[in-house]
Amino acid sequence: MTAPETTGRPLSLLFVIPSLHGGGAEFVARTWMAWLVERGHTVSVVTTSGKDTGTYLPKGVHAYSVAKAKGHFGKARAVSDLFRVTKADVAVSLQAHANLILLTAGLLARGGAPKIIVSERNLVTLGLDGSSRSHRVKIWFARKLYPRADHVIAISHPVAGELVAGFGVKGERMTVVANPATAKVATRERVSREPGIGDGLQIVLPCRLVTQKRPTLAIDTAAELASRGISAEVISFGGGPLLDSMNAAAEKTGVTFVDKGWVEDWFSHFAPNAVVLLPSNREGFGNVLVEAAAVGVPSVAVSGALGVADAIVPGITGELALTDDPADLADAVVRASALELGNIDSWLDRFSVDSSGRDLERVLELVTSRDGTA
Repeated sequence: MTAPETTGRPLSLLFVIPSLHGGGAEFVARTWMAWLVERGHTVSVVTTSGKDTGTYLPKGVHAYSVAKAKGHFGKARAVSDLFRVTKADVAVSLQAHANLILLTAGLLARGGAPKIIVSERNLVTLGLDGSSRSHRVKIWFARKLYPRADHVIAISHPVAGELVAGFGVKGERMTVVANPATAKVATRERVSREPGIGDGLQIVLPCRLVTQKRPTLAIDTAAELASRGISAEVISFGGGPLLDSMNAAAEKTGVTFVDKGWVEDWFSHFAPNAVVLLPSNREGFGNVLVEAAAVGVPSVAVSGALGVADAIVPGITGELALTDDPADLADAVVRASALELGNIDSWLDRFSVDSSGRDLERVLELVTSRDGTA
């Protein structure tokens, strides 16, 4: 859908992100930027990594890179210089690393910075146990600097709660802006499926095979279902370093496991008996859960992952497993398989490009109107 031009003052906007491709935050940034350009705003983006971004640069967006600048302060100085080049009214960053670079750039600008909005996409506290010293130092600085932002956008309500309680961000400067999670599936037809177990289930694992996602729980869940007389196979979309562990677990338990690697349109490959399982120990949100619902397939996630509570409507679009025990996950998969996912269009609209874009634009208007800026 094409966004109508804004009726407010067109803004000059600068996005700061690691790259334009490679993850959910990058996709959201691209989608937001493209929508804002259509609204009549001037949009620039600065990437902090050395990844090639030309292929994924939205039409009408001006691109810069600070990848060659040395260290954190070198990149921050380079971003500060771009404040003057772009004449930005507002600078928006996504993810902790980019957030800290932007906030540091704002301090280095000594009063010459635009309004600064940072966006946190993860549940930080749940990831601190066992993390590296450099990561803990990064989060220490985030706790010091996030409250200095003119506004903070959270990907979900659990993330917003953590930022207020654990980072000292004031509630009046905090907004949850829903992800444009249906952008990839807006024109997709719903999967033809018969609710219930039937002759068995296909457990779809739509995530990178990394420690945070705990992918072997999908194998354990399928094995638990098999012990109950329910046949289940696991199909993985994402690839990753734990592939060998997945194959070993599948061989040990006798579960059929198929690795498809990274597939951009993974939601086009559902079987009629599919249930999506995202067994992560933490999620800031979970775009894949909304994508699955948009094509009519139920999902399961672990309630302790917290952010997934914004991406699943229990009993309507999926189920939240009580714990990460395979028995609880299997119970949730069985319950989810019976769902019909009817009458969810109004809920899905919250995650449309237009709805997400309008909410973001409203935040931009609020921030620039403070202190007589606009």
